[in-house]
Formats: sequence, C-alpha cells, structure tokens
Amino acid sequence: MDFDLTVADTAALIEECLYTNAARFGYELDRNILRAGIGMTAESIYLDAGCSAPEAKKLHDEYIPYSADIMREKTELFPGAAEGLRNLHEKGILLAVLSLKSSDQIRRPLERFGLDGLMHSVISPDEVEKHKPEPDGIFYLSEKTGIALSDILYVGDSITDMKTAQNAGVDFAAVCTGAVTADQFAEMGAGMIYPTFAEMCRAIDNQPQKTTPSNKTTE
Repeated sequence: MDFDLTVADTAALIEECLYTNAARFGYELDRNILRAGIGMTAESIYLDAGCSAPEAKKLHDEYIPYSADIMREKTELFPGAAEGLRNLHEKGILLAVLSLKSSDQIRRPLERFGLDGLMHSVISPDEVEKHKPEPDGIFYLSEKTGIALSDILYVGDSITDMKTAQNAGVDFAAVCTGAVTADQFAEMGAGMIYPTFAEMCRAIDNQPQKTTPSNKTTE
C-alpha cells in the first residue's frame, strides 16, 4: 500500500511542510498546488508550483531533512486504518508499504500506533533505485517474498499509485482520500474503488482468503 493519504492522514501536514520549507528561502507558493501534488516527489511538486529546475532541486534537498522529524512525530492515521490493518494481518495477508518517504518516517508512526510489527516490508527510496510510478518497488517485494505479481494488490490514492500498479502488472485498489475522486478513478479504468482505506480493508476482510505458505511469511 501507499502511505500518505492512503493510510496516513497527512495532507495538511505535508502541505504545511512544503510551504514553510519554501518560505524559509523566500518563496511564497500556492498551497493548493502543493497539496494537489502530494504523492509525487517534493522536487516535482515544487516544479508544478512554478519553481525553476535548480530551485525545485534545492527546495527538495532542503525539504527532506526539514520535514523528517515533523513527519515522524506528527503523522496521524485515517480513522479505522489501524483496525483494518490488524484484521488483514490476522487473516494471513502479507502487508507492505511502498512509499516515496524514507522508511523511518513510516516506521515511527506505525510504532506509535503499535502497527510496525504487522508490516513485512517498508519499501522506500533506500531500497530501490527507481521510484513510483516505476514498478521497481513492487518487483522488489515480489522477489523478496516469492509472492507472484498476480497475488499482489497495490492500494493507493493517486494517479501515480495507479500507474505504478499498471506498470508492474498487479491489481490496484483506489481509495478516495487524496486528490483523485471516485469518478476520475473510474474514468481511468480502476476496477476497485473505495471511499477510504478502512472500507477497502472491510471489503477484503469479508472475502475468503486463499492462503499459501509465502503469504503468511512475517519478519
């Protein structure tokens, strides 16, 4: 699954970090553009907000350390997300996160909510050279676990997430807690669309689960 705006309710927090980071260097950027770009790299977001390529790269490099502690300590989860993750884990489903964030910015919030032990893997830019929407992170998970691509479902809130699943050849479930609406996902061909991650978990939890030794693997 993706993390920000899928499991974690971080839109306002990320927007504030992007805006304040840029403001430290004299840039006053459109908050709506910053928020709409969540799910892409900070560099891409700053480019969309009107920065030149060198400016966007500089702000990206500054954003990473500036936002790290804030994200680790202030990230909250969407209502029902923690319960949904626990139910899926108890059902024998292997859980993993694929995100553009560093792993510690994901692990720390999960630890705070008592969920870190449920995650088989947290795949960040530290693990793969090419990032979303490139499929390398999903391929990495498949190779690491031995789970076939046909048995992987990627869950996300953005067009980037959907493209990542398509590029990897895996199933995709859309959740509408980001900037993309259910109608927009449907127009792009998404077959599984849920209002929230918790609703997606409940839908899966109500289905019989085919289990194999590989998808019960935990670390």
